[in-house]
Amino acid sequence: MKKYKITGLIVLMAALTVGFSSCLNDPNIEDQKYGLINLNANKIIELPADVSHTINLSELDEGVKEFTYEVRLAAEKPAEEDIVVNLEVISDRAALLKAVRTYQADKYPSTGDDAVPDADILSFPVAGIVLPASVTIPKGQRSVPLKVKIDTHQFTTDTQFGLIQIKGVNNAGYIVSGNFNQLLFSCKVRHKYAGRYVLTGTMEHLPNPSLYFHVTRNFATMYPGEDFTVQLQTWDGQSLVLYDELLFEDYIYPMSTATGLSGWGSFAPIFKFDANGNVIEVTNAYGQPAPSNTRSAKLDPSGVNKYDETTKSFTVSYWMVQPSVVAAAPHYRCHMVDTYTFLEDL
Repeated sequence: MKKYKITGLIVLMAALTVGFSSCLNDPNIEDQKYGLINLNANKIIELPADVSHTINLSELDEGVKEFTYEVRLAAEKPAEEDIVVNLEVISDRAALLKAVRTYQADKYPSTGDDAVPDADILSFPVAGIVLPASVTIPKGQRSVPLKVKIDTHQFTTDTQFGLIQIKGVNNAGYIVSGNFNQLLFSCKVRHKYAGRYVLTGTMEHLPNPSLYFHVTRNFATMYPGEDFTVQLQTWDGQSLVLYDELLFEDYIYPMSTATGLSGWGSFAPIFKFDANGNVIEVTNAYGQPAPSNTRSAKLDPSGVNKYDETTKSFTVSYWMVQPSVVAAAPHYRCHMVDTYTFLEDL
């Protein structure tokens, strides 16, 4: 993805990250070809995971949903008997914080300039995660599915964490893995239309139509053949907020001036949808109105104002209202008709 600053073009480089998976994903380890562990002496029960031990769930608000994971036996041979494995959802806050600090240390460091305080690490409600008290690895098998029910209605736009772990094994002769005994859930709500979009449309500056214009007017001239892309990020389960990723890298509505590119400060539209994909409200993320400049947003009901599932796009009409500049009611400063065409997931 290209990023454009008002002062010029910046091309971002992407960094490649490589993850590692549980040892059980490698049959050579199970067959002891590497000689890393004596599986005859240690029959290990574990929750397979990658190196982060984290399950990232960015889900729609659809109530209770079931997710399937796995409980496995690490041994030279498949289970020689039915193995009963006990599980639990961790309610202890200190244990959850330790898991987040350990498995997500790069994002949630406890020390240094970028340290994240404990209060900013949010716990997902324990009651929102339901898993069986025990599962049984059948005789002759190496694993058993683990079905976890999670209430996505309790997801928020802020990341919340939940933790499950192996509590113990009923059968004698088995040990719980010290490295793969837990799964950390990173939970966040996702709007079904969230994504990266190509923005087109018109903007009329009502007090003086020759002063400001839609961002695509000058962008098309300055960067021929390039699409102007924006992010529509989840605001809540019903709403998306516009994020300008090319000019300001901020929640600002971009626009063209008579000579270049700019943006409306403290103004970022939030589009609220009903269950049928109709845009039923437009508001300003900075407030209705924004305290600093009195800007607010208002839906124009005469517009299309509906998401088209076939084209994965929607056109929405609305006003930017600013009584500090336009004294006469209804204080409309700009009329926007935006079309957002889906490009890719964020």
